[in-house]
Amino acid sequence: MKKILPILMAAVMTTSMVPMTAGAVDTADSSQGTEDTASQNTETGSDAAADGASGTAGEAEGSGATTDGTTSSDGTVGTEDGTTSDTAGETEGTDGAAGAEETTGEDSTAEETTDETTEETEDGQTDSEKVVTLGENLTEEQRASMYEYFGTSADEVKTIVVTHADEVQYMQGIATDEQIGPTTNSCAYVEPTDSGGIKVKTANLNYVTSAMIASTLTTAGMENCNVIAACPFEVSGTGALTGIIMAYEQASGENLDEGQKEAAMEELVTTGEIADSVGQEKATEVIKDVKTEVLDQGLTDEQEIGEAVDNIAQENEVTLTDDQRQQIVSLMEKISQYDYDVNALKDTLDNLTADDGALANIWNSVKSFFVGSDDGILSETNDEALGSDVITDSTVNESGFKDGLLTRIKNFFTGE
Repeated sequence: MKKILPILMAAVMTTSMVPMTAGAVDTADSSQGTEDTASQNTETGSDAAADGASGTAGEAEGSGATTDGTTSSDGTVGTEDGTTSDTAGETEGTDGAAGAEETTGEDSTAEETTDETTEETEDGQTDSEKVVTLGENLTEEQRASMYEYFGTSADEVKTIVVTHADEVQYMQGIATDEQIGPTTNSCAYVEPTDSGGIKVKTANLNYVTSAMIASTLTTAGMENCNVIAACPFEVSGTGALTGIIMAYEQASGENLDEGQKEAAMEELVTTGEIADSVGQEKATEVIKDVKTEVLDQGLTDEQEIGEAVDNIAQENEVTLTDDQRQQIVSLMEKISQYDYDVNALKDTLDNLTADDGALANIWNSVKSFFVGSDDGILSETNDEALGSDVITDSTVNESGFKDGLLTRIKNFFTGE
């Protein structure tokens, strides 16, 4: 020890310009090498990777050289505006590797930040993006009124203009020219969701109901989303499905099966034609119940499907003509070819008619009041944007307590 102490004292007093002898004591060698490296790096600003130093002392010294420095997740030291300081500790990552590439810290960090931001933005838009479709024959003023009604703006959502050619492509051979019409005016707003089935609200559609659209969309292969189908003025709504499907595919990033989309168009037309004689609610109920029975029981045989149609029509006190019966059977034969998640389908179909009565409406109002509504865009519409005589219809009670809980309770017990 007496011999070692003088040597250590001499090493401390010796400047970095005096070379160390090869015979230095091992324990002093490691400590001295680290301190020398830190001193050299601080004075000259050289890269630790360039002269091979990897000691923790050099890394700490480099960090201390930047008074406003912040440490990124990869261990680099940077200033508050995202640039990195030119110090020895700069190239030392948390993994201990010393600067594999000879690039400035500022450029490297800027590139990494940009790449990460881009990935996060792109990922965030994939599943939750909202999409608006506008009929090509609307004026600029009418288009503006639709954004106002939807409660959004052109810079907040993606917009698709649906052309008459689009409608013809989807509906030709299924609907008549009269049903398709000469112009395209219907609009849609679609928001994919994680659960809850398909919820639909309509405005100024005087022929196609929200329940008809929701049932049809399950046939197209859609499962969870909020949908608004509307127009600045009254239209039948038979062309609304085209825009909804286009918006859903864009918003969800999912391409629906062409056969299922065709069956969905046929279902909408069939339901509408049957509604001419038995009413919209009855027609929707029959189609809904038959579809549920066919998919739930796995019916594919024409005779079995026909028997299901007869039984369900009788249960709903509906008399079908032979042509109407055959229309439904043919439609269900097509639908039975595809695999559906029956439970997901029921999430939507069970909400299309008032099977649960007024008590369920009261409970939904209570739940909405205390825990809020999960109806998304359906509860954000501005009906006044379409005038005082706008016609609205919805598969959900998006109004919450608007009608008053006490009134609902009174109506329930009085039967009003």
